[in-house]
Amino acid sequence: MDFLKKAKQTMKELEGDLNKATAQLGFGEKSQSGGQAPMAAEPASSSSTPATSSSTPATSNINTPSTSVAPSTAGGDAPKTKLPLAIRKNVRDQFETKIPELEANLSSATRGISEYIQQHGADAKSELNRLASSHVMTLEQTTNPKISYSGCEISGGMLRLVFSGKYLGSNLSTVCNELPTAINDAGVSANPDGGAALDFNAKSGIKKQYEPAIGNVKTKIQSILGLPMLELHPNFERNFAAIAAYTATGKPPTTWNREWQKQFGISTLKYFQGLVSSLEGQGFAKDDMLQEGYQETVDKNEIGLRIVDKLQKGTYNECVFENGVMYIQTTPEYWTTNIRSAGDRIVDML
Repeated sequence: MDFLKKAKQTMKELEGDLNKATAQLGFGEKSQSGGQAPMAAEPASSSSTPATSSSTPATSNINTPSTSVAPSTAGGDAPKTKLPLAIRKNVRDQFETKIPELEANLSSATRGISEYIQQHGADAKSELNRLASSHVMTLEQTTNPKISYSGCEISGGMLRLVFSGKYLGSNLSTVCNELPTAINDAGVSANPDGGAALDFNAKSGIKKQYEPAIGNVKTKIQSILGLPMLELHPNFERNFAAIAAYTATGKPPTTWNREWQKQFGISTLKYFQGLVSSLEGQGFAKDDMLQEGYQETVDKNEIGLRIVDKLQKGTYNECVFENGVMYIQTTPEYWTTNIRSAGDRIVDML
């Protein structure tokens, strides 16, 4: 009975407006069926599409135990155990009757969802809708060692508010603080290639850190080299896959952060920014002869960034000419090491 009293107290403390957050996410309307939703509802079929917002206010579902209870299904399905009559009566009288009130008062979760959307934008909203496609929110215990008190997970198409061990009700204000991490982990798990494709953190970093700045960097390189046109090839997917494969071997990074996915966009940008500094330092901006030599060698007016297994001459990075294209290249082990020195010896190569 103490557990149920604690659950009731915890849910009462979650005060706020769920409708606001679910409307932002474009959740579909709650089912009007009279029966209670099971603790671990079945996710929507793969053929379903994420709901979009409409003129009718939308709400989310809360899964509650009516006659049985089951642990989190994140680690696999488990058989349900029927509760004793006294506990079922307590659930009915003290919990189920308050479900409408609880659905309107999940402030901590909805605040985290709202902040997530405001910070990461429409793409993040779409990603959450895609991964939590059943539009069901549950409260469950977790065995995830990364969650000390409370947090959130996404699995089986559901957003799961979770607590660790005996800490039901602890740190409620931060329950969705790590929602971006939950979305990122869910996206990696859903990828049949084992996470080689760009994950949410990488895509977010590219959009927020790389894309707004790369235009100016490209203009500078083009001007320094006197090029009529220029194409930059960041090779995001290939490079991300190479680093992911390296980390999967268990080898420690040499200099780059273990959360390298979050820095992937800005790190890629810095390689091209470093090239600007190298070209300026070698005098390309004011030397017609150097510009002409470069243009004759790199006649496709393309510059790429790539990760290779082994460098030709450099230790950490280098520039090479290949089929009319210049490549800035490094290895997975030395990703982000000495970024600004990658193009220091271009003159010697012409």
